[in-house]
Amino acid sequence: MLKLAFGCFCLMASSVVAGPAQDWDMSGDWAIKVVSSADNGCFMERGFPSGTIVRVGFVPNREGAFFAAFNQNWFGIKVAETKTVIFDFGVSRFGGEVLGVSENGILGGYAFFNNPEFTTEIGKRLSVTIIGESGDSEEIDLAGSQRAIVALKKCQAEQS
Repeated sequence: MLKLAFGCFCLMASSVVAGPAQDWDMSGDWAIKVVSSADNGCFMERGFPSGTIVRVGFVPNREGAFFAAFNQNWFGIKVAETKTVIFDFGVSRFGGEVLGVSENGILGGYAFFNNPEFTTEIGKRLSVTIIGESGDSEEIDLAGSQRAIVALKKCQAEQS
């Protein structure tokens, strides 16, 4: 079981993770949403058969983006605790820290990043394996993510 699976290069939870979101559009299996309480930051969200919900979005007031994931079956995550994780795209790897968070009682992790190459990899690859500190991992299907990122950027441009 994956205990904590999301990495980044700088931490700070955002209301993009927990704020009320408004539907903006759909791009394949990815829902594009806007959170007005976070400077109208847009994010894309997709649920997976494992129960994992993944969000990737913009944090306009910090000039970066975030990757977050939640799963009601994840245990051992402590809210506000940081862990180290690796995102393995097969041809490239990114590592860093993730902050334990809870949304509506569902545990997960939140990672802020300001490296544009990370978002590029999400769009270019068909999957990413996220490896937690304990060695637990989960492969996330990224099919359709390139189109979703284009829609995400369009959403964000309309919010400015």
